[in-house]
Amino acid sequence: NQRMNVGIVGFGRFGQFWARILSLDHEVLVADRKEYSETAGQLGVKFSNIEELCAEADTIFLCVPISQMEPAVNSLKPYLRPGTLIIDTCSVKSYPAGILEESFNPHDQIDLIASHPMFGPDSGVEGLKGLPLVLWPLRVSEERYGRWRGYFEGLGLQIVEMSPDQHDLLAANSQGVTHYIGRVIGELNLQETAIDTKGFKILLSIVEQICNDSLELFQDLQNYNPYTKEMRLELEKALRQVYGQLLPSRVIPGTLVVGIQGGEGSFNEEACRFYCRSQGIEDYTLEYLYTTPNVLDALHRGVIDRGVFAVQSAKGGVVMESLEGLGRYNCEIEDQFEILVDHCLLLHLEAEFREIEVIISHPQALAQCQGNLEEKYSKLQLLSGEGDLIDQALCARRLAAGKLPRNYAVLAPRVCAELYGLKVVDSSLQDYGQKNMTTFLWVRRGLLYE
Repeated sequence: NQRMNVGIVGFGRFGQFWARILSLDHEVLVADRKEYSETAGQLGVKFSNIEELCAEADTIFLCVPISQMEPAVNSLKPYLRPGTLIIDTCSVKSYPAGILEESFNPHDQIDLIASHPMFGPDSGVEGLKGLPLVLWPLRVSEERYGRWRGYFEGLGLQIVEMSPDQHDLLAANSQGVTHYIGRVIGELNLQETAIDTKGFKILLSIVEQICNDSLELFQDLQNYNPYTKEMRLELEKALRQVYGQLLPSRVIPGTLVVGIQGGEGSFNEEACRFYCRSQGIEDYTLEYLYTTPNVLDALHRGVIDRGVFAVQSAKGGVVMESLEGLGRYNCEIEDQFEILVDHCLLLHLEAEFREIEVIISHPQALAQCQGNLEEKYSKLQLLSGEGDLIDQALCARRLAAGKLPRNYAVLAPRVCAELYGLKVVDSSLQDYGQKNMTTFLWVRRGLLYE
């Protein structure tokens, strides 16, 4: 092969690796937005600028990130000489091929080849023999294309001729999956152990190889390949299917375990028991989980079979914690139903109403009683509990146990007074009276997509 002047635009990890290989047979000039003169000198190549590189190079390899392909081509256009050959090396092909073909028409006399070296500085460190190189003649003579193909074959590379679209379709389910899984496993921060199997060592080697590549490369591989989105959806579906195979059909054989948003004595418990009676469900046990995210998380983990939580009330509107929980977890809504919610004001048995300074409850309960609370108790502070204490029934239990100050009153169901030993000082505080209906959901685990 004739020794040629070859340009490389983009002098990152792969650009330096590629320059080291090409410089064995050709005069190599490199250009990059960053200053790499010292590195170029160490590799025995010339660090240049775009204008000089275009003036001297017969063939230019684009070794830039996929997202930088268009700016790189635009930087070359003012200086390219007719007869120059441009070969991109991007890991996706349809996107850069489209940019090259749109940027240069046949009258510009710029030759174009799409390539993807299916290797990098890590996988090619021990030599190129047998490694695959995808090639496709976008706009180039057979003679010139054949010359470069022959050169690559002389390096020991295995040439795979494939159109850009076919490449991306196959790469989404090979390279795309490998990089995606490698990143996922990397997030687990797995470490070597004394009992590692061969399979585990292979996984660790994939993580090491993938995570040596930049996050930018990973994002570009996923975002610029038109087929990777569907791959990710199928991968997520597969993960859910496998996960679902490990969960029991029933947590306790013969019994339905139901997790509810509230505690013992809450409206959620009343709603759950109402629903079970209406559906003829007799063998069930309750798990008091206090918040909707707790319920949905327990469903996901497989520690409950069904979940119940409030989603909307006539006066208070949507229950934000439920809306946010549904956005984070995947579940299947099997049914929805309503019950009347009647709010009472409860005090510690030893407290006097004149001592009360704060009314604590769920923000939804406070919203349902807003008008009456402003009219009757405008001087008292209204407080929403945090974490599990957002639940009215738990607030009532904590107040009775002395774990909340005695100058607190709780807005809660009447049954909480009987359960925990509190006194009722007011009732039916909801603004809508007997029309204060609240909607609840009956949900199950939703691991699979249809």
